[in-house]
Amino acid sequence: MKIKRREALGHLAGAMGAGALGAGGVGAGRLAAGGAGAAGLAGMAAAAGRGAAFDPANPDHLAMAFRKLAYSMDDTLTFWWMRGTRYGVVGSVATPFWDMYVAAWFTTRDLPDGRYEVRSASGNLYTPVGGTTLLEKFANPFTGRTIDINYNRPRVTTAIYDKKGGSPFAGSDPPGMKSTRNTDVGPAWIVGDMLHVQGDLTLDSRPLDGARKGFTVNDWSTYIGSVADVMDPRKKNPPAAQMFNDILDFPPYLQMGDHPGTFVSRCYGRKVYDIRSMPAVWLSLFEKKFPDVAKDPGAVLRA
Repeated sequence: MKIKRREALGHLAGAMGAGALGAGGVGAGRLAAGGAGAAGLAGMAAAAGRGAAFDPANPDHLAMAFRKLAYSMDDTLTFWWMRGTRYGVVGSVATPFWDMYVAAWFTTRDLPDGRYEVRSASGNLYTPVGGTTLLEKFANPFTGRTIDINYNRPRVTTAIYDKKGGSPFAGSDPPGMKSTRNTDVGPAWIVGDMLHVQGDLTLDSRPLDGARKGFTVNDWSTYIGSVADVMDPRKKNPPAAQMFNDILDFPPYLQMGDHPGTFVSRCYGRKVYDIRSMPAVWLSLFEKKFPDVAKDPGAVLRA
């Protein structure tokens, strides 16, 4: 059967993600929650210019840190990459399924009500564990079945963010399902001259008739960057790194039946500003799979 994956940065998200990211991960797209709007950021930037210190207990500071590290305060085309592994976890044993080369790219735009818009796309690709060739079939070690891997063409996703929330899962519920979504930013902490801020989201979908299984997703991101960059009003889109995990139920395409366990990814990545700065393995695979998109990834967002 063909895999129908969740769209990520999402990551980046990444989110790029995420990402998420069903089979994928992020990131980037599934780059988690929240941020401050234009007016609030302008005031905070002015205060920073007067030497204000980052306050992890201040929700406006948390929102500003999240937006600057996970996304941007300007409209620059920006990329997230993440490298990771997807696992099937049963009890305390994690079985590697495949390696993940996660990618998301995005632009942001301030909205008049203090929120901001993120337009993003993702290109998540997988390889056999330890390999560099595109994974096209997966032999499930739990069921003995082999499934086909299908890579969807990148497409634009638009999400709206505020101080506490923003999610690629926003919108109408799947047919016959009732979904609960939660997003949050923080806590944040400083170690030396580096700031760490968390951005998480959860999605829980339950069937209305009880005939189908429910589905739960937890996306956990930690963004890491310079506290001086976050508080500098001249730095609109500073460098950042991301640690990402998602923990979710086995998706239907794996044909797990009633097999117990959890679908988990473990990823690390960075924000960059040009497609040529993406990891060589991902770039090579992506250019072969989607050569037209690789020539101008920003065109997907402009569509």
